[in-house]
This record gives sequence, C-alpha cells and structure tokens, in this order.
Amino acid sequence: MQAHTTLIRAGALLTASLAAGTAAAHAIDDALYPLTDSLMQGKVSLDVRYRFEQVDQDRPASIRDQASAQTVRTRLGWRTGLFHGFFAYGEAENVSVVGEADYNNTYNGKTRFPVVADPKGTEVNQAYLGYLGLKGNTFRYGRQAFFFDNHRFVGDVGWRQNQQTFDSFFYENKMLPGVTGSYAYVYNVNRVFGEDTPNKAFGNAGDLRLNGHLINLQWKPNPVTTLTGYAYLLDFDRFAGESTATYGLRAIGEIPLPQLKLPTLPGAAGSAILYTAEYARQSDYADNPGNFNLDYALAEGGVRLFGVNFKAAYELLEGGAMHGTRALQTPLATLHAFNGWTDQFLRTPAAGLKDTYFTVGGPVPGVAMDWLVRYDSYKSDVGSNDYGSEWGMLLSKTFAEKYTIGVKYADYSTDAPAFIAGRPDTSDVSKSWLWVQIKI
Repeated sequence: MQAHTTLIRAGALLTASLAAGTAAAHAIDDALYPLTDSLMQGKVSLDVRYRFEQVDQDRPASIRDQASAQTVRTRLGWRTGLFHGFFAYGEAENVSVVGEADYNNTYNGKTRFPVVADPKGTEVNQAYLGYLGLKGNTFRYGRQAFFFDNHRFVGDVGWRQNQQTFDSFFYENKMLPGVTGSYAYVYNVNRVFGEDTPNKAFGNAGDLRLNGHLINLQWKPNPVTTLTGYAYLLDFDRFAGESTATYGLRAIGEIPLPQLKLPTLPGAAGSAILYTAEYARQSDYADNPGNFNLDYALAEGGVRLFGVNFKAAYELLEGGAMHGTRALQTPLATLHAFNGWTDQFLRTPAAGLKDTYFTVGGPVPGVAMDWLVRYDSYKSDVGSNDYGSEWGMLLSKTFAEKYTIGVKYADYSTDAPAFIAGRPDTSDVSKSWLWVQIKI
C-alpha cells in the first residue's frame, strides 16, 4: 500500500513537472512567436532607376567634350513588422555605370568632361531602428532619409542617384490635430558623392560630421493651409566657418475659387489662388569665426485655372556680409530643386542671389502626363549685377503607381564675359535627362 502511494505521488510529481516544463516552453514560444511574426510580416521594397544625363558646357577651356552619363541606381530594402512597437529598416544602394563613364564624377580625373555627380558605388543607404509604441509619436535612430517642408534647408537630394541620408536621431509628434512637431539630432551627413570619394573640400565631401539640431513645427489650420516655424543649428566639425543658425517662418496655401465654375481635367484640383511666403535669418553659430546676419526671403504667387498652375516668384539669398565674402548658404538642401535645374548656384555667390522665376505646369489632357516649363532670371544681391538666365521643361508619366518615365531639359546662359574659377554660373551650360524608374 505504501509503495502504491509512493508511486502515485511520484507520478503526480512527474506530471506536475511535465506540465510546468510545458508551460515554460509555451511561455518561451509565446515570447518568440511575436518576434518571428514581426520578421515574417516584414515588407521588401525595390527602387530601380535608369538615367541618361548629357551635359554641354563651354567653359573653362579644360572642358573639351560633352558629358554622357548612363547610370542605374538600385535600392533594395526590408522593413520588419512591429514587435512591441519596435521595427527596423535596412536598405542597400548600388549605383552602376552603363557603358563608358564619359563624365566627371568629381573625383575620377576625367576633367575634360563636365561634372555629373553620380559616382558608382555600393553602400548602406539606410539602417535604423524605430519605435511606434506611443500613439502619435515616431522615434527613429540610425542612418535615415528625411526632409522638411520643400527641401529648401533640409532635403534628401532624391534627384541624384546616390541619396543624401542622415546619421541621426529623429522624433516626430502628431498628438495634436493638425500639428506636426519634428526634431532631429544629426551627427553625420552622407552626401551624394559617395563613400569612396577622396574629396575633402566642404562643397563635395562624401561625409559632413557635425552636431546638428533640426527643429520644425508645422500647423495645418485647414486642409489647404500650412504654417511652419523652424530652427536649424549646424555646428560642423572640420568646417567651423560653415557653422550657422537659421530661424524661419513659412506659409503655403491656396484660396479656392469655386465661384469661377471653370471646367477642370478629370482628377485635377479646382481653380484657386496659390501663395507661398517665407522668411529666415541666418547667422554665425558655434565656433564660426565669422560675424554675420543674412536674410532669406521667398514670395510666390499664382493661380490654378483649368487644372494648370501659373506661378511667379522672387527668392532672395542675401550676400555681401563680412566685407563681401559671405552669403546665405543651405548646405543640407536638395539644391537641384532651386535656382534652376542646371545646378549653377549650388553654392550661393558671395554677392548673394536674387532669383525671379516663372513656372507653368499641370497634367496633359487625356494622357495622365505631368508637364512643367520654368524660366529663371538671376541677379546678385549686392550691386544687382546680372548673372544670367535659364529656361527648362519637364515631362513625366507614371503608370500603375509603380513605373515612371520622364524627360527633362534645361539651358543656362551666362552674362559673365569670362569664366571665374569657383563660379559655375560664369559658364553657358545645357543639360538633358531621360529616366525610367520602377518602385515596388
């Protein structure tokens, strides 16, 4: 009887132990399965763009041939699902040259050709950890792409094949209706010239180390109006003379004109008055040995009629500070989007820049194609001397939200009687592009 009782107790103990072990195993599995699920529920992204770019430049005399650049940019990314609010994203990028590299990529020594800043190479384009566990809040840390407003002061330079990204901490808050507050601490900028470039000058270095604090506060009081205040504090490690603090205000919106009752193209927005106004003040910051205060201003007005946007604008980047040696600069911008498409003013001349420009664009009836024509006239801020003028045109079409084909042309004519080293705007130059892009 005693043996029987002992056997029953042993069996009960074994059963309890097995149950406990099974429960522990299930607890481990329960902890692992959400992590596994988050990985299995991840999403692959693919972005491939072929582009042909041709550049014809008449000065300096060392440039003897047209540049012809055929490149393919491929980005392959992976984003995990959420695990307790956390997610991760990684993206590799490759830029390859098709055929002969008949262009100056800024460091290949082919100076008989004009510059096309699309060097070949492979690198980690983005790699960051994010957190979405607090409703209305986004946290990201690592190498990432982002921009503010229209890219004028902070952009990802999506036009070039090698994207500009930021090694940074990024925080975004959307807890209040219509309000978006963003802050980024940036400690390195990975620029379009690539990791393999030997260039060390500020204008075309591959990396810019800095202590950068980027603050952007945006409010949308209604669906067609956006008001923004910003502060961009840039303290560069190796280029103290480029360290600046920029504070600004921006307003963009439209005033609908339903009373006109004009017909519009299918899918196009209705008639409206369009406006943008922006003002910023830039000064020396941190260890910058200079002493300056410079203004930025933008006034843009227009109207949308029959689905077509007509705009006229004036942009000022003040110059002439520090005895005529300093102008307002925007080194983190997507510069190709401003002051013409031939990139003659990537760095503001010391005398500053006044850009008066006109644009007309909209959808092409019946073919779902976008078009834009642009004309710019450039003068210096100090002395109001003529730099030159440029006109350009763009056609692009997107199919099935994944495939895009586009053509673009721009022609800049200088008023300078002779070439000045370090001043691209003292050359005549024309550029043309053809591209095909697939995004999945």
